[in-house]
Amino acid sequence: MVFIYLVFYGLFGAVTGSFLNVCILRIPENQNFVTGRSHCSACGHVLAFYDMVPVLSWLFLKGRCRYCRAPVSIQYPAVELLTASAFILCLLSKGPGMGSAIMCMFSGILITAAFIDARHMYIPDGIHVLILLLSCISLAAGSAPSLMNRLGGSLLTGGFLALVNLLSRGGVGWGDVKLFAASGLLIGAAPAMTALLMGYVTAGLWYAVPLLRGRVGRKTQIPMAPFFAVSLMICGLWFRQLLLWYLGFFR
Repeated sequence: MVFIYLVFYGLFGAVTGSFLNVCILRIPENQNFVTGRSHCSACGHVLAFYDMVPVLSWLFLKGRCRYCRAPVSIQYPAVELLTASAFILCLLSKGPGMGSAIMCMFSGILITAAFIDARHMYIPDGIHVLILLLSCISLAAGSAPSLMNRLGGSLLTGGFLALVNLLSRGGVGWGDVKLFAASGLLIGAAPAMTALLMGYVTAGLWYAVPLLRGRVGRKTQIPMAPFFAVSLMICGLWFRQLLLWYLGFFR
């Protein structure tokens, strides 16, 4: 039975990843990402269903369009594999049910935010609205944490980033502020605050060498959503395990 769940979550994640690719490409261009037919960005040919089988079509066609042979970005299979992996991790952490379903949706939203921010340096407001809706669903389902815990997570992390934004005159994007204000309502105070710290530490380590080599300046804009997406998922799924691991150093 466990194997069946793993296969289902993995396949559903890959299919969801295919849809997320459409969102990542079309939302910044204000294009319809629900009803518009998928087509090759080079030749414009409408793609058949067998051209869009997650991961497999890209591998079978060797990363090229079937019709014009133009190269197809590796982003497509990467997002599909990433989403499939995220869904499986949600299953392994939460088990089958409402908890894993909510975290799967959360992971898909975060993946979309991460790729859009990495490419366009902004996070669409729709991302925050969807996370708020997830928070309401989670709360209505009676899932932990409590309402006060959720409000604390939203106010502490979102408020802190808003203060940094004001004091630094835009050093932190409002998209990041709203991302944590919404995510704090979903995962709670302690996980959200830990995710905020983890995201900044990870980004600092990632850009340390480019900064020392002069490839990145102190005023260079850095897309933080990719780092925050990873840290929010880790803390949303394994905060207790992280806390126990950390406390183990003091025994």
